Amino acid sequence: MFRPYATPREGAPVIREGGRAARRPPANLRDEDAPLFAHEFEREIPPTLLLGLRGVSATPEGMLFKGSAILPESFSSPAIMRHFLARRRSVLKFFATNRALRRRRRVREPRLWVTDDWSHGYFHWLADALPRLYAAREAAREAVLLLPSGYERLEFVTSSLGLFGLRGVEYVGAGEVCVCDSLIMPTHAAPSGNYNEPLTRELRDFVLAGCGVPADAPASERVYVSRGRAPKRKLANEREAVGVLEEFGFRVVHFEEHTFAEQVRLAASASHLVSNHGAGLTNILFMRPGARVLELRREGERERNWFFNLASAAGLEYYYQQCAPADSDVHSGDLLADPRALRDTLALMLGGG
Repeated sequence: MFRPYATPREGAPVIREGGRAARRPPANLRDEDAPLFAHEFEREIPPTLLLGLRGVSATPEGMLFKGSAILPESFSSPAIMRHFLARRRSVLKFFATNRALRRRRRVREPRLWVTDDWSHGYFHWLADALPRLYAAREAAREAVLLLPSGYERLEFVTSSLGLFGLRGVEYVGAGEVCVCDSLIMPTHAAPSGNYNEPLTRELRDFVLAGCGVPADAPASERVYVSRGRAPKRKLANEREAVGVLEEFGFRVVHFEEHTFAEQVRLAASASHLVSNHGAGLTNILFMRPGARVLELRREGERERNWFFNLASAAGLEYYYQQCAPADSDVHSGDLLADPRALRDTLALMLGGG
């Protein structure tokens, strides 16, 4: 009964060419760790199309549907779509809520859509949604941007949108469904966790200029991005790790204390940046080409190479350190950074050997 919507693509204009992403191995890659990264060294990136849709409904959670079919573009990946559609009760609840319990508001003028089910997070907003908006910025001058409910409360969303000079921004209210006569939607610029590299570099330069960072501004800071105030994926022995980092002149930064523009400027000022896997690492997007980043990552991780891929797209030198889990939570648990290994990795990173 319920199925994905076959989004029409034939004849849709290409607004950004695809291509091949060729990534250099990590600067400190060990032979035994090659299987963690080797499958990422080359990736084909599809072109970005500008789709024109009719009669599509948008929910306050950021889902798109037409009739009894949900648009695949509602999801950040095909795997997440399959998982959602496999849960029959969730699908039944989705349609019952959005067809019967919410007010339907017809939107007659064209609207632009650039989000999916994960775009409310800092990483996915910057790495997935903003590249789509940047690729479709000409269309954004003609159509009002439509966003899910709640996005207006996210400072990084409103501040980053302020750089684009949009015609307007409208939100799907919490108790309504917007039925759009005309919905303009760029397809994803790349599968989530991957990047159209020329587009990524253009977006970086666009944001840096919009945040007032001069093209010749020096980048000499050594920054450690702490997740100590985050609910998950922290360093369980952060105090010990910070002691090592301070030996090398790193200062501790909590990005959640800063506005979006301040985060951009902090990242742009860094020649070296260290953090464990998490949203704060997204700001390496704004580091200068040739700068160096060290990701503290769970040992054996081979699926979540998002920041290795982002470092490549941004033209950075990427270093990594495998960290033992501090608990049994595979994906969201805390980590333990071996201080001796950290000292050795930092010496290599700062020495460039």
